[in-house]
Amino acid sequence: MVRLPSTIVCWAAVAVLGACGGGDKKPVKKPVVKNTKPEGPKPETEQDREAKRKAAALAIVPDGSTCFPVSLKEQQAPKLELAAVNKEAVICATDVDRTRLLGTVACWKIDLGDGSLVYQPPTPLPGRSMSVKLDERCARGYCIPGDAKLPEDKLVLMATSPDSTKVIIVAGDDAHIFDAAGRTRESGFSIRGDKGVTNTPSAVHWIGGSIFIEGRDAGPASYVFGFKSDGQVTGPLMTLGGKEAMASTNGGSFIVLDETRVAIAEKGFSTVTTYEIESGKRAKIVRKVTTGPCKPAEAENYWNEAGEVPAKCKDHMTKTFGHLIGADAVAGKTNLLVLLRGGRLGELAVLDVKNLAEKKSIKLPWCEAVGAAEGAAEAPQDDSKADKKKAPSKKAAEDPDAGGE
Repeated sequence: MVRLPSTIVCWAAVAVLGACGGGDKKPVKKPVVKNTKPEGPKPETEQDREAKRKAAALAIVPDGSTCFPVSLKEQQAPKLELAAVNKEAVICATDVDRTRLLGTVACWKIDLGDGSLVYQPPTPLPGRSMSVKLDERCARGYCIPGDAKLPEDKLVLMATSPDSTKVIIVAGDDAHIFDAAGRTRESGFSIRGDKGVTNTPSAVHWIGGSIFIEGRDAGPASYVFGFKSDGQVTGPLMTLGGKEAMASTNGGSFIVLDETRVAIAEKGFSTVTTYEIESGKRAKIVRKVTTGPCKPAEAENYWNEAGEVPAKCKDHMTKTFGHLIGADAVAGKTNLLVLLRGGRLGELAVLDVKNLAEKKSIKLPWCEAVGAAEGAAEAPQDDSKADKKKAPSKKAAEDPDAGGE
C-alpha cells in the first residue's frame, strides 16, 4: 500500500471540511462601525419656550424694577392692566405684540399712599385674557384636540378660572376647558349660535362662575358676550335706558370691578353700565361731559374713527376723553380706581362712583423720572383744569374708599 503524505490528506480535508486541525479556533469578529454623523437638534420643549419667554420679558422689565420702563410707552409695548388681587391694587404688563406674545412680563403692587411700586414675579392676572401663539396645536402646554379647527393666524385667547384650577382657551369658534394641573381637556363648547359671539373674538375673561368673550367687528364696533362656565350662553351685555341695544366697548372698555360685578365703559367713560354676574342686575353711571366746539356729527366721527373731525374738535375730545379710552378700573366702596391711558398712562385716578367725577390722581413712577411719585395725589379735577394740592397722608390714601378695594 502506498501512503499519501500527511500534507496531501490535510489539503483534502480543507477542501471538504474547510479546516485542518485546530477546529476549535474562533472566527474573527468584524469591528462595529459606529454612526459618527452628528445628531440633529433636540425638539424644543415647553420648558425651553418658557425659559426664552422669561429671558425676553426680563429684557423689557428688569427683575426687581420699582418703576415703569419708558419703553412701555411705545407702540406695541406690553399693556399695563389693573386688577384687585386679595384686595390690593396690582398692575401687570401683558405683552400684546403679535410677533412674540410673551404673556405677563412684570407685575407691581401699588402703594396708594405714596404711589410707589413693589415688584412682583410676573403672574397672569386671575381670570384676565391673554393672547397666546400656538406651538403646533398647543398653547402653553394645553393641547387642542386634533379634530378641532384652529384659527388661521394660530393665535388663541387664554384665561384661568378665579381659583386657578381651570384654564379656558378660545380657538376660532370653540372654547376648550382644561384642568390646569394635568393640562388635560375636560370639556368645550361653541361660542357661536343663538345669543353667542357674532364677530371676531378679541379677549376672554373668567369672572366668578361666568365667562365673558369680547368680540370685535372689522370696524370700531365691539361687544361682550356672556356664558356660564359649563358653556350655557347668557347672551350679550345690553345697555340700560332708552332703546336697549348691545353695549359697545368702542372708545371704552370691559371692566372687572370685583369678584361679583363687571362693567362696560362707553365712549371714554361717558357712561359706565355695571352688571351683577349672578343675577344680571344692571345699573348705570353717567358722567357730565361736554363736546365743546364739536358739532354732534363731528363728535360721532371721532368715536367712529371715520369722517371729518376738525383739529379744534379733535383736541377737545382727546383732552376730555383720551385718557379714559380703554382704561381699566376696580371698585372701592364709594369710588372707582382707574388706570388711565393716552397722555396720562402710568397714572391712577379716583372717580366718584355716583357721577364719575375725578376726585384725585396718583402718579406712578417711570424709570426716567423715579421721583415722579412725589406729590402724587392731586386735587379734584374737571375736564379742563386741575389745581394741585398737598398729597394726603398714607393712612388716608390706603382707605378702601380711596378706590383700591
